[in-house]
Amino acid sequence: MSQNTAPGARTRRLCPSHSSAPLVALALVVLGSGCGTVEAHSAMLKRPTTPPAGGRVELYLEGQDVGRVMEELGFVQAFGTGSMANPEDVARALADRGAELGCDAVVKTTIDIGYTRAHAAGVCVKFVGPPPAAHVYTRPPLSASPPPNRPPAKPGPQPRMEQLPSSPKM
Repeated sequence: MSQNTAPGARTRRLCPSHSSAPLVALALVVLGSGCGTVEAHSAMLKRPTTPPAGGRVELYLEGQDVGRVMEELGFVQAFGTGSMANPEDVARALADRGAELGCDAVVKTTIDIGYTRAHAAGVCVKFVGPPPAAHVYTRPPLSASPPPNRPPAKPGPQPRMEQLPSSPKM
């Protein structure tokens, strides 16, 4: 369920609306179902572009190497509360918002988790030019190992038969 709350913002709610009957709200509390929201916001540096092919947005955490030339389009962030205050929901909201804005990836992503709130933020980017050629791993040729050159092992200690103290031969 989504609704537009302000320009550049989306909200998903899993709670009953305020006009719901109090009995329904009480039943949800008794049954233990969680209540939470996720909001995604953006601040654009450039106009949004067409969504990426397939609608898939890559997510790179802070410090990960993207390995491609990119152009920054804007800043995106997501807030999760209640039962949706977890890394999966805020990361999904970040990627969904990035797809709406035409981003190929969200880079420099940070995710902060609290007890009832979660926050994720990143930079929305569009890749420039073709992707780099994939590195193809070539296995080095293997040759047979020479047999080991070891001297023969010395015989170990041999067990001796000893008389037990309770033996009648003592």
